Amino acid sequence: MASTFLGLNTARSGLHYYQAGINTTAHNISNAETEGYSRQKVTSQASSALRLYTSAGMQGTGVSVTGIEQIRNPYYDVKFWNSTSTKGEYTAKYDYSYEIESYFNEMNSETGITSLVSNLEKAIQDICDNPSDDTTRVQYLNQFESYTELFNELSNDLQTSQESLNDEVQIRTSEINSLAKQIFTLNDQIRNIELREGNANDLRDQRVVLLDQLSELVNITTKEVPILAADGHDSGATKFNIWINGELLLDDLQCRELMVIPRDEKVNATDIDGLYELAWKNSDGTAGDTFNIYSPSLTGKLAGLIAVRDGNHNYGFVGKATDIIADASGVSVKMTTDRPFTLSTLNVADEGKITIASKNYYYDYFEANYDNETGEITDYTFYGLKQLSEDGDHRIPVNVSDLSVGDTAKVGTNVNFEGVPYYMSKMNEFVRTFSRYINDLTTSGVDSNGEPGLDMLTTLDTNGQGMNLAATVGNTSFTSKEVSYYRLTALNWDVNETVMQEPKRVVVSDARAIEQGNVEDISILNKIRESFNNTEIFNQGSPSQYLESIIATLGVQTNKCKISSEHQENIAYSISQQRMSESSVDQNEEATTLMIQRNGYNLACKVMSVLDEIYDRLINNTGV
Repeated sequence: MASTFLGLNTARSGLHYYQAGINTTAHNISNAETEGYSRQKVTSQASSALRLYTSAGMQGTGVSVTGIEQIRNPYYDVKFWNSTSTKGEYTAKYDYSYEIESYFNEMNSETGITSLVSNLEKAIQDICDNPSDDTTRVQYLNQFESYTELFNELSNDLQTSQESLNDEVQIRTSEINSLAKQIFTLNDQIRNIELREGNANDLRDQRVVLLDQLSELVNITTKEVPILAADGHDSGATKFNIWINGELLLDDLQCRELMVIPRDEKVNATDIDGLYELAWKNSDGTAGDTFNIYSPSLTGKLAGLIAVRDGNHNYGFVGKATDIIADASGVSVKMTTDRPFTLSTLNVADEGKITIASKNYYYDYFEANYDNETGEITDYTFYGLKQLSEDGDHRIPVNVSDLSVGDTAKVGTNVNFEGVPYYMSKMNEFVRTFSRYINDLTTSGVDSNGEPGLDMLTTLDTNGQGMNLAATVGNTSFTSKEVSYYRLTALNWDVNETVMQEPKRVVVSDARAIEQGNVEDISILNKIRESFNNTEIFNQGSPSQYLESIIATLGVQTNKCKISSEHQENIAYSISQQRMSESSVDQNEEATTLMIQRNGYNLACKVMSVLDEIYDRLINNTGV
């Protein structure tokens, strides 16, 4: 049988329900502008009815508040994270590609290389007019030196960009670690609250904001699974796991941390020192498993930074071992590559790391054999192979049995993007090819003393002396530590120091013409002047056309990254709007809800008032 005061309890449940609704609506309105806040609503159900044991059946007992629910669609969260990660990758690529493009545009501007070539041609004309005047020779040398310095400056700018990229890799890695720790702490707080049958909606919102930030840095995957109580029923709490690029970042027991490890060797000849690799940090602070920064599935800003820092347009050094050599100096491996390299295009570091059959080894130097007519390198031998000891503290000699003919070998990694290494290699190709052409001209002539001409464009050797590149012409092999055009790069390119100090060593005349008594011959100088417009030096045409082809390629890439970044930003914005349409607070809607709840609360109060009058009449004013 129903209680005499059942009506009061029923009305009271209504008051509690509407009070909870008003408080929740107030909370929504207060957080309407809070980043990441998700709208909440009170969920309810009819309270358990009473059996009356009469023909009337069951008597309702009011309403029960079952919880305060967060309005959020996980589907849109996942879509948003995927889109944000891709946007972050293209944004990073665009920012640094644009920076590199500005370097080349400045070089190719009217005040850059165009002006220098014009001044150089004028200086050549002055020598042609007065070949014996030392003043005109000095001016000519100074102009040529300015020309080489422009390439030095551009290469230094590229290395500065690579250094900035490397620093940002470290910064972004620290951000990933920081966000992971914050999420791990929130996970613990959420779990503790929800295990006690509470609700942690606001903490969950904070976690989503952090996940939004994390997804911009690296692609993430999440999974939330219920925690079962001891008796097997759902405890109400969950475990929340996160993976970055398929590798576990955190779960309910651990929060893993990434660390940067400076390379102790170069991959490309003109890389800066100490480029970072990533690894998972062990509990003792040492480096553990490697995090694959070259994974094709990696996205986010981290992937974009790595692509520009290490991008070689998939033109990496990959081949097979054709012979294993063991002698008194140690173990060496001879190999061929699956791509044709020349003296001008080779960009492998003179000493560094080589991967053979998936194992890393270190080489002291390498030797290359090449076809003297085509310049194409036919095979390579990497000398003094060593590997890290088990403790990783020092390098130890390699056993011959560790290597086999036919093993796949590679230096570095193929990165399908035209980044700093790609453009540095293009600059090196320019200075080597152009220097070879000019030096062949100057060494075929004679100076004002009638002595054989010297190389015009060269650099210093390991002993600090000018390299005699002319002595290498006709060779069919070179080693990475000795004099060769391989050691000439856009970073060290310069006018021969001996010629700079002795202007009379400037080559003007062809040796044969002088032998024939033509003391006014200036044929070599004319050929040097014509070289700037000679379309046969490079496959792309003249020197200026070669540089223009690089700028055009860079412009296409930069524009592609810009379009992709804007496209992904539009997609992310669209998904964000869809997400907000479900979870964000609409103040007009909340105002309407508030009016409904106020009316409901007032009616529940009216019921209480009516019942109060009834009970007052029944108890106090009814005679017995």
